[in-house]
Amino acid sequence: MRKYWFVPALIMLSVSVWASSASAINSPQTFSLLEVSSDVQLPIGDFTFNRAPVGGDQFAFANNLYKWAGTKKGARVGHDTGLATFLAGFGSDFSHKATALFTAQAFIPGGTILIQGFGQIDPNGPSKYTFPIVGGTGTYANVRGYIKVRDIGNGQTSKTNLEFHLLP
Repeated sequence: MRKYWFVPALIMLSVSVWASSASAINSPQTFSLLEVSSDVQLPIGDFTFNRAPVGGDQFAFANNLYKWAGTKKGARVGHDTGLATFLAGFGSDFSHKATALFTAQAFIPGGTILIQGFGQIDPNGPSKYTFPIVGGTGTYANVRGYIKVRDIGNGQTSKTNLEFHLLP
């Protein structure tokens, strides 16, 4: 009889792992934020934006996040940071879309949201992406879903609409 103690322990472990992997939100949520470039794009290695990127080039970025108020920015609600790694560049004549892996984390009230996915950057701008949300912390612990990213800058400023679609 003593050798069967592990069955209840295994059941309890399974339930605790299942319960702890559940999202902290209990219903789908959708909200939009305005991302405004803080002009922090840090080249990594020998890529310094003085040439077209090639596979393996990377840069880091940091931006401010604001409430979405139509075309105007509302109150500042957080920031994001991330890393882009090019898998393929634009070509020497900028005739191709570049492919990059983006990993970013949005720091917003209640926690953070982690985004990661591949996107194609149009050399003629503006770009649109849909990336998976792969997790989060705090209120957004273990959240899943997707984010739609749409460049809306006018060429003079870098603004992006971030539309979050969260699933519990």
